[in-house]
Amino acid sequence: MIPQAWKENRPKIMRRVVFFFLILGFGVLQISGVLPDVFGLELLPLLALTVTVGMFERETYGMIFGLLAGVLCDMNNADGDGVYALFFALAGFTCGLLMTYLMMNNLLTATILTSFWSVLYALVSWLVSVGVHGISGGWKPLLTFYLPTALLNIIIMPIFYYLVRAIKKEFLNMENDELSF
Repeated sequence: MIPQAWKENRPKIMRRVVFFFLILGFGVLQISGVLPDVFGLELLPLLALTVTVGMFERETYGMIFGLLAGVLCDMNNADGDGVYALFFALAGFTCGLLMTYLMMNNLLTATILTSFWSVLYALVSWLVSVGVHGISGGWKPLLTFYLPTALLNIIIMPIFYYLVRAIKKEFLNMENDELSF
């Protein structure tokens, strides 16, 4: 016997399971190094995915999925101190909150939010690498690696925006079909 809550919320639960495996899959790809380097820059699909999932799932699930993505990023970090888990959770929560109360969900706002969080991620990563790990070079790594990586992630963001939007629409159609019966 299937509980009534499962029957009523099945499309939502299935959509969130799909997002879970999507983040987990791209996290494994990002951590394992399977994704190609473009001109020596890293692809960070988890950041764009966190922003777009946060936009479509709103603040609570945006924060949960952001936390998952951040934990995956921290697993790749030698320290594993949780900085990226907090950062990604904050990004997912903030993007969801902005979509709920202030902004419209479209490609322009996704680009603005991804730009903001990518540059902030670059600054945090640079500060962690210089301040915590003691990597020398001053401003040079920020200007030659971290900020260009942020730009690359802004460029690839529309792929994730349209992917997450298609998943959301498909499950909304399933939900509407079930309600019509």
